[in-house]
Amino acid sequence: MITRRQFLQGGLLATAAVAFPERIFFAAEPEKKSAITLGIQTYTLRKFDLAEAIKIAGEGGITEVEIAGGISWAGKSGRLAEIRAVLKENNVRAISLGGCHGTAEQFEFAKEMGLKFLQGEPPLDTLVEVSKRAEEYGIRFALHNHPKPSTYWDYHENLKRVKDCSPALGFCPDTGHYMRSGFDPLQVIRDFKGRLVSVHLKDLDVVDPEAKNPRFRDTAWGNGKGQVEAILNELMGQGYTGPVIIEYDYIYPDSNVEDVGKCAEFFRKVVG
Repeated sequence: MITRRQFLQGGLLATAAVAFPERIFFAAEPEKKSAITLGIQTYTLRKFDLAEAIKIAGEGGITEVEIAGGISWAGKSGRLAEIRAVLKENNVRAISLGGCHGTAEQFEFAKEMGLKFLQGEPPLDTLVEVSKRAEEYGIRFALHNHPKPSTYWDYHENLKRVKDCSPALGFCPDTGHYMRSGFDPLQVIRDFKGRLVSVHLKDLDVVDPEAKNPRFRDTAWGNGKGQVEAILNELMGQGYTGPVIIEYDYIYPDSNVEDVGKCAEFFRKVVG
């Protein structure tokens, strides 16, 4: 199985496409109850190339995508026009680019693509610089987290780190990774109130719960221990208006397509 690191290093459009399984999605979208939007991280659909991942999102009524991977292809490979065309054809908007350090090149790309924000884990000594750059471009930067012992695993420390930074620097908490690091994801969302840019919302099943170090595996929203419904209600209570993003670290035999549909259905049930 391709690892996350290999995927990020390998570029966005190089991953081979596979045949689509039967897709379980739904029809008309009901009336909105909240300004929260639903997106998907293309890493979730990493067994497909970017164009087909966008198509799958559009078929499921998911109108926003966060693009995973590097940007070495941007502006040089001539694929930007192609990506824009695929987005338009499927009524999907690219809202962010993941895995960023907040460089000027990445902000230029975000400006060119009309992204809402960048997401990633910049070197700690660049946070003030990144926040100023975000202000200058009018494009927010969302600090992300991976499990312990990564740089941003401890959300208490992350709250301290942004105190001297512009509000243009906020958070994209990965609730699953915070669970893996031993934190209550609902409390994380509460404590990040006012500084949330986006949320990688995950539901996790506990694998081998009796083990000394239990493992977690992604599951469809509402079926695990991730308090997804409570988190969505908390976000609505906060007046949060950003995206909640489906992201899977685990690959199921159907390449996650069925679970993506279930997550989107759960979102519409809770949020509208």
